[in-house]
Amino acid sequence: MREANLRLGAALAEVEGLYSALLRAGSPRRRRRLRAELARAADRLAKVAAAPPGPPSAASGARRSRWGRRRVLAERGAAWITARYGRPGPGS
Repeated sequence: MREANLRLGAALAEVEGLYSALLRAGSPRRRRRLRAELARAADRLAKVAAAPPGPPSAASGARRSRWGRRRVLAERGAAWITARYGRPGPGS
């Protein structure tokens, strides 16, 4: 479970970093490149977040633990970013 959470955290950090860079990007060319990278990172995040968890450890808590809530929020965030930036239109 810990490894899955680490992978989820790393994927989320990548999305956050790319989104932050996109907000500060100056040139249209750089924004297009960052949007494409962000879409790929959001897809990876969605796949990591949707992966079935491993067998529960003895230390795992309730079904709606803090990590469970974070996983759900990561899925929602990835879905939003993919919907917003995942399919750039022609000429983007």
